[in-house]
Amino acid sequence: MATKGKTKKPTARREAADETTSPERLVALTEKSVKLARITAKNPSAPVSLLRALSLSEDEATRKSVILNPFAPFDVLSDLEIQFPELFVNNPSLEFYNSIKL
Repeated sequence: MATKGKTKKPTARREAADETTSPERLVALTEKSVKLARITAKNPSAPVSLLRALSLSEDEATRKSVILNPFAPFDVLSDLEIQFPELFVNNPSLEFYNSIKL
């Protein structure tokens, strides 16, 4: 039974999903397991460099998580579009990218 007043240490899964987790910790979590990499790839706070690396993962589910991340850079999304066109069109950031006039 937990003692009142003590806070439990967050699980690795919660840290991977938590937007307040530091970029350094997110990188470390992805190195621990594929499951954590999948969760981290969806985290809007994941650093762009990490999303770029995860977009090249051998694990398809990790790449799918990257393409669903609303803060994945457009070039990463474009690279994944061929593999996952149905997910690409559902990324919420596309509305922003489409609004930019070149």
